[in-house]
Amino acid sequence: MCALCCYGIALNLAVPLQKKYGALPVIVRALAVALILTAPFGIAAIPNSSFAWHSLFAMVGLGVGGTGIAYALATTLAGRVGSTRTSVTTYIIPVVALFLGAIVRDEVVAGLSLAGCGVALTGAFLTNRSRK
Repeated sequence: MCALCCYGIALNLAVPLQKKYGALPVIVRALAVALILTAPFGIAAIPNSSFAWHSLFAMVGLGVGGTGIAYALATTLAGRVGSTRTSVTTYIIPVVALFLGAIVRDEVVAGLSLAGCGVALTGAFLTNRSRK
């Protein structure tokens, strides 16, 4: 729930900031703040961790391919269509996560998870449908 609240706050802040400064400066500043807030936890965990190439590649793939591109597109989209319509991207995250887990890691997808995806996609549809 905390992550969803943060998404909501971020989208409502991103729209006016993106219109004033542009998408890239907003993203750079947001990532700088995120680095400052999370770096102490990462630095503290270094002595208890070990290095593995496959973990590095997975992290880079998810960070750049998934999160980075999606974040850049969502910020640009927020400036164009507003925060409410852009928030639909957060509804799709669980669907993509389940799909990738099943395809890449051969995870078993529970029926309740599929029902939750249905609820999320229905919410996305209802949020974006045109009102007549």
